[in-house]
Amino acid sequence: MTTVKLEEELHSNTRRTRITYRGLVDGRAAAVKCYRKPLFGLIHWIRALRRGKKIRRVGGPVPPIVFAGWIASEKCFGYGTAFLEGHRPLRVVLMEELSRSRQMEILRLLGRTMADAHKRGIEQPDGNLTNFLMGAGDELSMVDEDDIRVHAGMLPLGVAISNLANVAARLPDEGMVETLLSAYLESAFVGKDSEWDSGAFWASVTGWRAMLDAKRASRNIAPRQFD
Repeated sequence: MTTVKLEEELHSNTRRTRITYRGLVDGRAAAVKCYRKPLFGLIHWIRALRRGKKIRRVGGPVPPIVFAGWIASEKCFGYGTAFLEGHRPLRVVLMEELSRSRQMEILRLLGRTMADAHKRGIEQPDGNLTNFLMGAGDELSMVDEDDIRVHAGMLPLGVAISNLANVAARLPDEGMVETLLSAYLESAFVGKDSEWDSGAFWASVTGWRAMLDAKRASRNIAPRQFD
């Protein structure tokens, strides 16, 4: 029987129906998300498990699943992945990096990672940079898997444009957006001067920024870099 021990809360949604903990699964470090409220939790847990399996089948940049089941002590459905020691949210990495050239290097890595994900049909609808973790060896992983969608084959072009723009909208200046875009197009399944619609991309960046600004204002959250 698998032993699950939750040690430290890492993140929670506003309603606290989904809470992520650092814990141990059979003595090994894991990130365990608890889905609470019996019916609501079960539905979201099943969705996360199904999507998690799809993401891994197509080779997505996510850690291995180490647990999926009921956690009686917490009265929740648990979904655990291997804990990525030494990894930090990309937003934190970029905020704490003092060198702009290094920031650009990291954004090029993000652009290539997004291009590879899109080739595999992976869409991360929540472009928040905390949903990407970066390790000491400059490897990127995606988290918050229950929001990730997996399409059959490569991501449709319109979806890819909007999805990349969603991430780009979190960047504080146009130079950074250009760096992200250039790295993406170098690796993507479209050419910069062929099918890719630059006008649609920049319009989408503007649209995402307006939506994010309105969302922050409604919650009385001050503007933040890389958010």
